[in-house]
Amino acid sequence: MTILRTAVAMLAAVLSSAVAAQPIATLNLVRRASEPLPFSDPLVKLKGTIRPIPGSRLDLIVVTVGEMPVESDLRAFSLVAADGATYEPIAAGGGPDLIFPIESLEVGREMGQILSSSAEVLLKRTSTTSVTLEADPGATLAFVFQLPERAAVRALRLPGGGELALVK
Repeated sequence: MTILRTAVAMLAAVLSSAVAAQPIATLNLVRRASEPLPFSDPLVKLKGTIRPIPGSRLDLIVVTVGEMPVESDLRAFSLVAADGATYEPIAAGGGPDLIFPIESLEVGREMGQILSSSAEVLLKRTSTTSVTLEADPGATLAFVFQLPERAAVRALRLPGGGELALVK
């Protein structure tokens, strides 16, 4: 019986480490936006452009969610600069053409998108400082970050603390 318990415990440890080794997301695109980024959401009848403040730029990062769904505070996705500074997303959505400015999402409101892959992405503002992001496995996620024009970036930090290196 002891050998069986040990074998079960070892199998559980191997499986949990294999699941933990699965990447939350894989990197698809890193783009520095030289032009304002348009956005549109017909459901809330809101459209416009996202423009950087003077002295800043916009970086667009696109990832694909791995085999497990993601549910996290949006701030868990942050851009990490070479000097260690971090930047939170100012817009997010299900792809580069589906971004939505976070500040436009009112408390208690949610914004959902069904992607061409049939995966769903949901952003929900739960307080004045918190937005929850939920995404199905295989969903595309796009994040827009505003940072100083000359900032060098090194990684996208993911929920749980892992990082995706940004190769330029």
